[in-house]
Amino acid sequence: MTTDDSHIRRIADSIFRDHSYLFPSPYPDIPLNTTMVKDAMAADGIEPNEEDLPAIMDRIELELASMVPLNWNNYGTIAILLNRNYPDEDMKVISIPRITELVTGLPNFSDPEKPDEDTLNYIIYTWISLNDDYADFPEDEGWDF
Repeated sequence: MTTDDSHIRRIADSIFRDHSYLFPSPYPDIPLNTTMVKDAMAADGIEPNEEDLPAIMDRIELELASMVPLNWNNYGTIAILLNRNYPDEDMKVISIPRITELVTGLPNFSDPEKPDEDTLNYIIYTWISLNDDYADFPEDEGWDF
């Protein structure tokens, strides 16, 4: 069965509702596992094919990323959202102030603390790793902030 965007949204809503105690998460990524997804899909009347499950999980993770409360610890999830929302941002010239501006502008970001530079660098490096355009970007090349 094909899962359209409305199914993905309902499944993400269900996971968020049933597992709200996990959010905001202290971890870099959204705490999501196969059992959570399968249970939420079954509740929505969907029986996923095992081969489709990884792609469905990716879509649900992206949907959850845009709805759960975020803080600076969630650099993996933040990077996913930045990659989706700002695909044309030039990662070779992005600055610390620009990253801070983009993150604090996310509608579900609610951390009043100021991040340290390491956290901002984690966001940048994770965002780069999601973008195939920078697959050959040398690890030791730095940014001028």
